[in-house]
Formats: sequence, C-alpha cells, structure tokens
Amino acid sequence: MLQNKNIAFYAPIKPPDHHIPSGDRLIAQNIFKALKICGAHVELASRYIAYSKRHDTAILQERKKGALAEAEKLIAYYKTLSEASLPEIWVTYHPYCKAPDWIGPQVSKALGIPYVTIEAAKTGQGGPEDLWKAWRKEAQAGITTANLHLVFKPTDREYLSSLLGTDKKLLGINPFIDAENIKLAKPMELPSHWNKQTPVLITTGMMRKGKKVQNFFMLAETLSGLDEPFNLIIVGGGPEETEIREAFSQIDERHMHWTGIIEHSDVLRWMRSSSIFIWPGWKEPIGMVYLEAQLQELPIIAFESMGVPLVVEDNQTGYLASEGDIEALKNLLARLLKNPQSSKSMGLKGREKVLTQHGIKAAANRLEETLSPLLKS
Repeated sequence: MLQNKNIAFYAPIKPPDHHIPSGDRLIAQNIFKALKICGAHVELASRYIAYSKRHDTAILQERKKGALAEAEKLIAYYKTLSEASLPEIWVTYHPYCKAPDWIGPQVSKALGIPYVTIEAAKTGQGGPEDLWKAWRKEAQAGITTANLHLVFKPTDREYLSSLLGTDKKLLGINPFIDAENIKLAKPMELPSHWNKQTPVLITTGMMRKGKKVQNFFMLAETLSGLDEPFNLIIVGGGPEETEIREAFSQIDERHMHWTGIIEHSDVLRWMRSSSIFIWPGWKEPIGMVYLEAQLQELPIIAFESMGVPLVVEDNQTGYLASEGDIEALKNLLARLLKNPQSSKSMGLKGREKVLTQHGIKAAANRLEETLSPLLKS
C-alpha cells in the first residue's frame, strides 16, 4: 500500500510546476496527482533541469556537474531527517537522452531505497551520426539501475528490453489524464461571419522548430484543396508562427481563426466550440492533447504514429491514417466531414473511453498495484 508512504518525485526534463506548458509538464503533474490519490506523501525532490536542446559536450558536462552537486545536496539534507521523514521510494518521470537522470540513482543508492522510472525512453533524433550518443550513454547509466520501469509505449518497452536484456522489470501503464476533473467546457463564441452549419476543425500545438513545425506543414497540406467546406481554429503560438501562417496561406483566411497562446481553460472552450480535432501527430510520443480533445467530445483525425494509437481508437473514437500518408489523412477527414452523425458518435465514444480507461483514478490504481511490492511493509 502507498498510503502514508513517502515518495520523492523528479522530472529531469522540467518540474511539474514549470511556467512553460507542454505535454511533458502535464504528464508530470498528473503522475504527481495520481500518487497523492494513492494516499502517498509526495515531495518534489528537485527542480533541477537536466534537459538540453543541443547535444554539445560542454552542455553535457555542465548539466551532469550541476546534477551531481544537486544529488550531494539532497543526500546531505536527507541525512538530517528522521527515518520516518525519509523518502521510501524515488520516482523519476521521463529520463531519456536529452534529459538524463543523474540525481535519482545517486540518492536512491545513498538511502537504500527503490528507484523507479516512468516513460524512460530514447530520442529518435540525432541523425545517422547519432549526435546524442554521449547523452544516451549517460541516460542509460541511470536507467539500468532502476528497480522498475513503468512504460506507456510499445517502442519504449522494446528499447528498455533490449537495453536491460530482459523485460522482467518492465510493467505497462496506460497514458492518463485528470479526466474526472475536466468537465465539458462552455463553448467559445465563433466568429460572427462563419456559417453555423459549416463544420469547425480545431488544431493546437506549440509553434517551434522540429516536428511541431513539420506537423503544421502536414496539416496545411492536408487541408489545402479539400473539397468539403470547413472553418478552422488554430490554437498556439511560438517563434515559428510567421512560417506556419505562410504554410496556411492557400486557405481562405475568412475561414480561419488564430487564437495565439491562450489559457488552458480557453483551449478547452475552443475545443468545445468545434466539430473535429485534427493534428497529424507525426512522431508524437503520446499526445495528451488527444485525450483532452476527446474529453470535449471531439472525434480525432491523425496519423497512426508512435503513441497516438495508445489514446485514439481507430474507427471508434476517430480515424487514423498510416504515418506520413497525407492523402489518406485528407480522405479520412473528408469522410468524417460528410457524416456529422458518425462524427458525433465518435466524439461521445471518445469521452467515455478516456473517462474509463485513461482517467487519473485508474492510473492511481495501477501505481498502487505496481509500486507497493517494492516498499517495506
């Protein structure tokens, strides 16, 4: 049982209270909440950020030095506490090549407590030169010391099984969200010149370099030349916004609404005003935004890429095209636009599926089931 157990939590990519929103931050926040639902005393052990956008050796050395200093500081602090106040297990969320965990393994060893990872993974970036090789080696050094790995994706399971030479320390957990506390939002008022009978598509994403920009480009290509009428809401902003707006220049601007960066509550309200959520999801690790969209009763159009099928059920809560097949994505969207009854049915099924299979209470039960055996009675 996790009731009244002390758990140290750490996310090397960014702490759950970080000021910049992201899917990683949301997952970290939800893990924290789920552990508390189990009755555990959860402490954010460190806010140290190991993550780097660049693979430079100098950055690697600087991050590692800072992390080891943080570990020493924590160990010294814990030595001043009574045994009843010490962490009984250490949980690290998402250690991987760009964000190794140098802290958890050191502290866990010093305290003699179990070390657990959730979503330990391998970056798909780096190219043929494997530019992140040195970082990956550092991440793997910590990952291999863990007593248990909780995995979301089949690709992560394959990676860890190969790295460890066994799958005995691997257990699955469904991607989850605080579904029970996400109600149906109050719809936003749509632009007054929009025909109320025209379906409204919505997409949302940070407008930054890399796969986010590529996903926006794929979406623009998908929507260009689409025969069925639609209006489009684009939520988000970032340094690449000008380039992204240019990609959508072939679509009549009268049928588009750009919200910019807005509060999360307003994102849900715009979703509630829409008919279909579309985001290609190319190379999407999990896609928490799909869970949020389904909670607002929206059917999903996306690629069957990486973690997307874990949260979207093809032909039930949306349509998934083969990864990178833009023509197929366009055809599936057209099919849904032509059949509003099917669209509505998928949206209802999506909300029910998220509530029953991807809610935080189900996740708390899974954490209780998997972590309890590691703890002293």
